Amino acid sequence: MINSIAGDTIVARRQCTVNVTRYFSTFTKMACCLLMLFFSASYAFGQRKLSAGEHFADVNGIRMHYYVSGKGPVCLVPSPGWGAHVDYMRSLVPFEKHFTMVYYDTRKSGLSSGPEDSTKYTDQDLVNDMDSLRVYLGQSKVWLTGHSGGGFQVLNYGSQHNANLNGIIALDAMARYDSVQTAEMLSILGKKKGPEFDAAKAAFMNPAGMNGKTPEEFVRAILPLYFTNPKFAEVAKGIKVSAEAYHYTEVSNIFKSKNLLNDLHNITVPVLVFVGDEDFICGPESEAKRIHERIPSSRLVIIKGSGHFPWIEQSKQFYKAFDEWAKEQHI
Repeated sequence: MINSIAGDTIVARRQCTVNVTRYFSTFTKMACCLLMLFFSASYAFGQRKLSAGEHFADVNGIRMHYYVSGKGPVCLVPSPGWGAHVDYMRSLVPFEKHFTMVYYDTRKSGLSSGPEDSTKYTDQDLVNDMDSLRVYLGQSKVWLTGHSGGGFQVLNYGSQHNANLNGIIALDAMARYDSVQTAEMLSILGKKKGPEFDAAKAAFMNPAGMNGKTPEEFVRAILPLYFTNPKFAEVAKGIKVSAEAYHYTEVSNIFKSKNLLNDLHNITVPVLVFVGDEDFICGPESEAKRIHERIPSSRLVIIKGSGHFPWIEQSKQFYKAFDEWAKEQHI
């Protein structure tokens, strides 16, 4: 009897052990499946954020509008920050052979939202927005491309967050507005002759005379100055400008309140510095050369016969230089 009970107990224990083992085996399989589903969903969601087309991202307290196009490592491309929409930067189509380009509207520009407070429109706010977008897209490191005020942004970001970068492409970037910049600007403006340039110079030198005009109308009036051939201004006349962002830029003095030259030595990643030899607003001597001198890892390319938009005005010369550099960077 005792042996029978003992035998039954042993059998029961074995059955219990088998059941527990089966339970944990089933639980482990389910847990693994759930984890796989979670990571697959996370990956798929992350991929959707970088799928080709138009997107919105809720980052840093704003709803940021961006476009994705191209293949390769991620490259963030901000609008210039003073109100122009990012659409005109999407003309950098050859870059999309090397990068997954993420063109985005900075706060209050284009379709991006922003606080109704001009004190929240500083150079540091733009840096923080850029970093928040990087994190949102799930990228430990990114490339950056910025033009003009966008160049100011990417260099400012690089001087603070070099470890988060693969490299920077600065297109006719600004870094310091001072007497050196003013002298070069006036010198180049003095060389621009002709009725179209004269009308643009009159508007640029006396913005008060444009009272009653929108920022967009003012920008279109002065556009010829940004090219060596005023006919190219027609190509850029589709630029749209946010009046609010334009106003906030003036109130915060965003691009004139900080001297980036002091901190550019913090950038150690590869940097390609482009500038048109006749760019009056971000000139080769006052901006590009001073930027290049302070970043040992940089290469300076001066595009001959070009103003502020070298990829539009001298596209063959521009993209030849870019492709050579990109090849060296194994992009």
